[in-house]
Amino acid sequence: MRKKLYPAFLGSLASLAVGLGLMGASSTAIAAYPDKPITLIVPFGAGSGTDTISRGLARGLSQKLGQSVVVANKAGAGGGIGTEYVARSAPDGYTFLMGTNGPMAANASLYSHLPYDPDKDFEAVALMGKLPMILIGSKTAPAKDLKAVIAQAKAHPGTVNFGASNTTARVWVELLKKMADVQVVTVLYKDVGSMLTDLIGGRVSYSFENVGPSLSQIKAGKLNGIAVTGAQRASFAPEIPAMGEYGLDKYPLVVWYGMFAPKNTPKAIVDKVNAAANEVMHTEAMRELAKQVGMEPTYISADAFKKYQQDEIAKWHKLVDMTGVKIN
Repeated sequence: MRKKLYPAFLGSLASLAVGLGLMGASSTAIAAYPDKPITLIVPFGAGSGTDTISRGLARGLSQKLGQSVVVANKAGAGGGIGTEYVARSAPDGYTFLMGTNGPMAANASLYSHLPYDPDKDFEAVALMGKLPMILIGSKTAPAKDLKAVIAQAKAHPGTVNFGASNTTARVWVELLKKMADVQVVTVLYKDVGSMLTDLIGGRVSYSFENVGPSLSQIKAGKLNGIAVTGAQRASFAPEIPAMGEYGLDKYPLVVWYGMFAPKNTPKAIVDKVNAAANEVMHTEAMRELAKQVGMEPTYISADAFKKYQQDEIAKWHKLVDMTGVKIN
């Protein structure tokens, strides 16, 4: 009996030793992390607000983590191409995504078929910040404030047009239609550059757009800043009224930027990068960069960010059902 049990007992000890060895190796690897360059994927083109924040963050993380953090743009499919790439990457802490409310929340409801799951395929790492959008107008458009825009739309139903270069903008147009009880036309664009060119040229009249590409055009006097989306005025442009001042703040829809890692990235790595990212966001350089794109920095744990993302996915599901915006 002893002779039969003894080999099995030895085998159990060997398995335990191997397991402990692997745990020790894993712990050692995490303690040494990072020991090679890190890639931060931006699922949008260069020059976007997401890209601007990502490059500033990458510079700061390179200093905090002691390894190069390289930004790589993988644009297309509403952010889906770069997002799917990260979802399929190794969960080793060397590939991250700079996600936004589009691919990491809204797209779960906007697209009939999505090649990744925003919730199940990722670890939430760090929420960089939140920002409103701006309702901007062409200099040739007759309305210069939100009250006049609504009056124009009521006087000429179905003729006033809004350019939309992203899905969030499309949803905002639908929300305006519901909140103000107006009928307007949405003109879709594949990129913000083309939309802004037409808006400046007067070929479209209005648009809800992200702060990054909008604010510089407003300050240059090429576009009118009509209203920021939200209940209160934004610190980056206190001269622009808020939609809440007109009673149009029923739906709390904001833009946000945040870092994600592939599912099963070790918690110790996630927490280490979260701490480093929050330190970077506290620096004067990043606060100034955040101001340029209209972002209010946020400093929360990775777990709190995951809960926020899940709440955003649920909120967008309701918004998409209500507005009927879909992308096939």
